[in-house]
Order: sequence, then structure tokens, then C-alpha cells
Amino acid sequence: MTRLREIVPYAALLAGAAFLYAQTGAFAEVARPGQLGPDAWPRAILALLMFVCVFEMARRSWSWRSARAEAAREAGAAEPEAARYPWLLAAGAAITILYVPAVGILGFFLCTALYLAAFMWIGRYRSLRVIAACSVLGSLAFVFVFMKIVYVSLPLGIGPFRSFSTWLLAVLGIH
Repeated sequence: MTRLREIVPYAALLAGAAFLYAQTGAFAEVARPGQLGPDAWPRAILALLMFVCVFEMARRSWSWRSARAEAAREAGAAEPEAARYPWLLAAGAAITILYVPAVGILGFFLCTALYLAAFMWIGRYRSLRVIAACSVLGSLAFVFVFMKIVYVSLPLGIGPFRSFSTWLLAVLGIH
């Protein structure tokens, strides 16, 4: 019964991903000849998601629990309960919700860098050098991938944030 409980969320996610994958077929109607259509990236991501779901379902179905864990469970020994942090979860959800309106004001790069840094801090990671490096480099990587490879126009922000975003894109050679 425990294994079934572990598999159900992956099965539900797999079903949802399969449904959305089928729905992206309508995107192919607007594709230009010789170019990736608007269905390419969503389908690639959904295919990866489905692969991960199937992998996890198989792994959880066929994994063998250690003899020690089985013996302890049969003897009635209680397993230590994992620590839970509902306030950190709520804070992570809150900054994710705030990210959406903030990206239009601050621009994609700056907003994403701040979001990544805040998310790492909320996740209880405390090395400021690593947080700064990961948030800046991660945001730069996102900007490069989205604008140079996927050709997605990203919000530049308003006022001085727009000027900063325009300068950064010029430095990165993205026009």
C-alpha cells in the first residue's frame, strides 16, 4: 500500500502531461516551414516530464527496501519524522506569486536574479557568495537561452530597470 501511495502522484502528473502533450498538437498548425513551431518546446518539456514520471514510478515500484528498514518497521520501531517548514513553503509560494507582477516592473534579468536569491535564502541556504553567484549566473543563463536560442522576447522593465536591461542585452550581444 505504501508503494501505491508513492506512485499515485507520478501517475496523476503523467496523465496530465500526456493530456497537455496531445493539446499542443494544435500549435503545429501555425508553424512556419523550416522552423521550429510553437509546439516544439512545450512538447520537449512535457516529454521529459513524462519520462521522469515513468522512471520514478518504475523506481518506486521495483525498489527493494533494506532488510534493516523492513525489520524495524515490522518490530514497530517508529521512523523519525522529517522536519516540516510550512512557513517556508508559504514564503516560497508568496515570492513566486509576487514574481509575476514584479517581472514587468524590474525586467526579467533583475527580477529573476532577486527571485532566485530569495528562494535560496528561504530554502535555508546561507552562503551569500554562492547565492549571489547562482542567482546572477542563473539569470544570465535564462536570458541567453530564452532570447538567443528559443527567441522569446522577455520583459525589460520600466524606467531605470529598462535602461539596465537594454544595457545588459547589448553587453551580451543580444539585439
